[in-house]
Amino acid sequence: MSANLELRESLQTEMPKGYRVYKIKGVDQTIVARKGGPTAEQIKNKDSYKELRNNQKEFGIASILAKAVRDSLPDELKQISEKYTSGKLTAQFRNITRHDSGKTGTRSFALSQFGSDIEGFEFNSEAPFPQAFKSKFFVKEGSHRGHAILHFPAFTPVKVFDAPEGTTNFKINAHMVTLSDYYYDEEIGAYFPSNPDFQGKVGSFESQMLPLLKIPTQPITAQVSANNGKPVPAKTGIFLLLSVRFFHYENSRFTQLSKESSLQIMKVY
Repeated sequence: MSANLELRESLQTEMPKGYRVYKIKGVDQTIVARKGGPTAEQIKNKDSYKELRNNQKEFGIASILAKAVRDSLPDELKQISEKYTSGKLTAQFRNITRHDSGKTGTRSFALSQFGSDIEGFEFNSEAPFPQAFKSKFFVKEGSHRGHAILHFPAFTPVKVFDAPEGTTNFKINAHMVTLSDYYYDEEIGAYFPSNPDFQGKVGSFESQMLPLLKIPTQPITAQVSANNGKPVPAKTGIFLLLSVRFFHYENSRFTQLSKESSLQIMKVY
């Protein structure tokens, strides 16, 4: 029995008189409503609920994009994400449609043009990246789309990190993921990706395990490419995420301090 079905059956047995429970395709939550209100079938077909259906279309694509970002992350970065990250990121992607003056439910997701709206998104609001890492660094586009060069000048870890108690080491990660723009096909009546082959291509960099010391590090220069050194085509958003991960070393083992580590969408182009 699925979790949603178990939840609905449980709610039905505990539901006060006059209420009912149902699901609507494209909406994750189980809906609790008074009896006599609209049914799922009415919402699906009645003209009066057309705007609701159009909103669901856009949230559906936004959810696909948020999931693609999360699915692209290695497990150690997923562990940094707080509980409601997927929902908040879905809302950020849906907001991109506001740049299109068309009707709700047909507006485009032009990530390659307006993805910069999502720059600065924090996966862990309790440890925002600028607070965790207070040192200058440089990010610039490389020789082609989908290629980035990062440079971290020498810094003193104990001075630039807002490291949690018990931190002995740290790593810096750069993660790049590509997401296709989405457009609405009026004739077919559905959304489609402009570049489906470039949905979820990734590239990454991970520094060495470095100690949290009072002496400066060596400068760090890294390159990240999302398409194995080949250009990423237009109508594709390129998302560059940066992370600082803190660790505690004990009994010959490094333990990641995920709740205090940071992960941010640093740049989109």
